[in-house]
Amino acid sequence: MVPFISVQSQKGKIGIHSERGQYEIRRPQPVLNISSRKPEIIAHNRPGQLNIDNSRTWEALDGGNMEVFWSRIYSQYKQIAQQNISEIVAQGNQLGDLRIKGNPIPDMALDEFIEGAPDLQVYGEASVDNTQFNYIPNDPDIQFVPGELNVQAQIQRPDINFHRGSVNIYMEQYPKVTITPPVIDISA
Repeated sequence: MVPFISVQSQKGKIGIHSERGQYEIRRPQPVLNISSRKPEIIAHNRPGQLNIDNSRTWEALDGGNMEVFWSRIYSQYKQIAQQNISEIVAQGNQLGDLRIKGNPIPDMALDEFIEGAPDLQVYGEASVDNTQFNYIPNDPDIQFVPGELNVQAQIQRPDINFHRGSVNIYMEQYPKVTITPPVIDISA
């Protein structure tokens, strides 16, 4: 039998233990400065103007002022004169018409007596529309002053700190080679 050399090897093992690094981040809140002003509405509104004209009402009640009163009477005389002329012509035609029997002069006198004086409109016309109202509104003066909002922000820088981790490398098992020499029996 041939003796053999026995060789045994053991691998080496390297152990690694590591811890991660850590960031510590603090970010302070920003500082805000806010100021505002409310909007305003400024309105100036004056009362309107009311004009009342009741002169025609007074003309209907008491004839109005003297100038208007006499002007109204005199303005009617032209029309009355024309009516009188047309009546005189009609009466003359009636007197001249021989076909009419009887005596027309007493009939005409009686008609004149019954009719009386000419109709003059001394007072103004009575009506519900005699009083005139006229309202003039004033335009409102409205001004709008817009509000204001001011925002100022001071941003703070973040505070960043880094805590380093670690790496620990060590031999968990050393390599080893074991050689066993053969046993030789010399006694033979």
